[in-house]
Amino acid sequence: MVLAHVGNWLASLIYLAPVVILVGALGVTRRRDLDDEARDWDEDDDDLLKLD
Repeated sequence: MVLAHVGNWLASLIYLAPVVILVGALGVTRRRDLDDEARDWDEDDDDLLKLD
């Protein structure tokens, strides 16, 4: 009886795996984009932060 329950969970995880992979890939891409923006920031760009 317990094995049937575990089998149901494993079947559900098969459907969940692509979602987890996609969300992880989007997170990695977003992190890389933010790192690239921070690396490209120049001293002259500090003027963009001023509201005057």
